Amino acid sequence: MAFPRNGVVVAPKISPANYGLFAVAKPEDSSNEDRWTRGFAQEWQTDLYSAKNWDATDTTSDAVATNATPTYYTEIDPFFIEVEEVLSTLGYLGIDRFERIKSQLEGVTQKSVEQELWDGTIRKTEVHANAALSSATATILNSGTALSAAKALALLDYTAGSTSHCGEQGVIHMTRDVAALLSSNSMIVNSGGYLQTISGTSIVVGSGYSGSGPTGATGATASDTNKWMYATGLVKTYVGDVDVVNDNTGQAYDVSGNQNDMRLKAIRPAAVYFDTTVHLAVRVDLAA
Repeated sequence: MAFPRNGVVVAPKISPANYGLFAVAKPEDSSNEDRWTRGFAQEWQTDLYSAKNWDATDTTSDAVATNATPTYYTEIDPFFIEVEEVLSTLGYLGIDRFERIKSQLEGVTQKSVEQELWDGTIRKTEVHANAALSSATATILNSGTALSAAKALALLDYTAGSTSHCGEQGVIHMTRDVAALLSSNSMIVNSGGYLQTISGTSIVVGSGYSGSGPTGATGATASDTNKWMYATGLVKTYVGDVDVVNDNTGQAYDVSGNQNDMRLKAIRPAAVYFDTTVHLAVRVDLAA
């Protein structure tokens, strides 16, 4: 068999995309994984039963926010990210296979979490309580009629602030092609490591974001010219420690088919969710 003539050059470190989810929602301290990996409840204070302005004589009032059935907490279900690799036992002896698969799992984590946040395949299939961006519970703006990227962002940013009972900024989620169009209009700016709108609303440009619309919505399927954007309340993320399933290379030997292969797996828990008091969707026509 052939070996590299001058040995193996160490692979460059994987660099997840800039302006992704972790730039806006940095993973929480997960040193005590037992507190969240089995599921947990997140308390919220953003859904108000009633808030009003009153005049000095207590006769004239103006409602600021109201909800007869406010959300006090949401149930959050974690999921697991797994990386598997199969390599021959006969070559590339210079590779540290355990460090390699750990690095791969670290590198794919942000994209994996972004994909589950947007598409929600795990939570939808398993009927978990926590929402995905594309859950049917999203409020669709402009009656589902597609807008140009610029008009869609303006409407989404405005409605997010007016929907929030306390007028919070919220977070806007978009795909990379939509972000490219908006940058040409100077509608999004760099704010020291993450993107935001002119009004200061944080933007996540996710490599794991598919661009699909809410479940059941007309035009929900993403294409080169049809994408969706979302606005949510605060987004929170957790990622746990990386664990290689195999204790040693001997345990990694794959006996199926009598092949000289080593099969390694690494896994880590993760959770991602958002404050659903703001959950808006708008359809974007990329050709407009």
